[in-house]
Amino acid sequence: MQNVFCVLPIFWKSNARQGQVATVLSAPAKITNHLVAMIEKTISGQDALPNISDAERIFAELLTGLAAAQPGFPLAQLKTFVDQEFAQIKHVLHGISLLGQCPDSINAALICRGEKMSIAIMAGVLEARGHNVTVIDPVEKLLAVGHYLESTVDIAESTRRIAASRIPADHMVLMAGFTAGNEKGELVVLGRNGSDYSAAVLAACLRADCCEIWTDVDGVYTCDPRQVPDARLLKSMSYQEAMELSYFGAKVLHPRTITPIAQFQIPCLIKNTGNPQAPRYAHWCQS
Repeated sequence: MQNVFCVLPIFWKSNARQGQVATVLSAPAKITNHLVAMIEKTISGQDALPNISDAERIFAELLTGLAAAQPGFPLAQLKTFVDQEFAQIKHVLHGISLLGQCPDSINAALICRGEKMSIAIMAGVLEARGHNVTVIDPVEKLLAVGHYLESTVDIAESTRRIAASRIPADHMVLMAGFTAGNEKGELVVLGRNGSDYSAAVLAACLRADCCEIWTDVDGVYTCDPRQVPDARLLKSMSYQEAMELSYFGAKVLHPRTITPIAQFQIPCLIKNTGNPQAPRYAHWCQS
């Protein structure tokens, strides 16, 4: 998210190449870790203020940078929104300090705040550039079952809900990752690699032509290229091979991310946000 102007060309090229594109966003780097630390420190009676201050600074710098670079960016509106989000975070943390514990439902509602703010900011950028934007609310549209902190999405019901939204074909579509709603309408989160899982789920619900996972590596390697110089970039693989790699610890993959796209035979690409011109490898579509 901090590299938002690296991400924007991906939007333009994807729309030109494929038509309508739906994008799932995660929180800015370090934000979720800060939110988790705020909860843990508050429960244990430690000072969470350094984490709060660091998180506020990350968003303040992001907003200031975007306002300087993008004419028409709604800085005042988004600054107010972000300030309100942090006021709510502080209010909830005060309640946690009084209780001495954090119920899982409250934990879930706190740790996904970064995604919520990411979506609002990206929508502001796109609208400042003259684009129509539809934001899918995952709590309303993605039905999930399971625990507050690690739920699984019901693809069939979520597909029906999203289809009923009748999203205009000329709109760019945004959705916060990591988040869904249970049958009571309560917010739940999707566990480890939740935003990648959200992207795969949305691709399945939309019966997308392709699912692209944008990360910090060029694709899937035979082993960690940062530790093994001879690591080889895989050009293609089957869903089964991708699943096996994920079980053996391939950090760029997670079994839950693969399952929705495998179910509907949706091709997937792993791409590097910092190197978007890299070859379009790690493309799996074979059964």
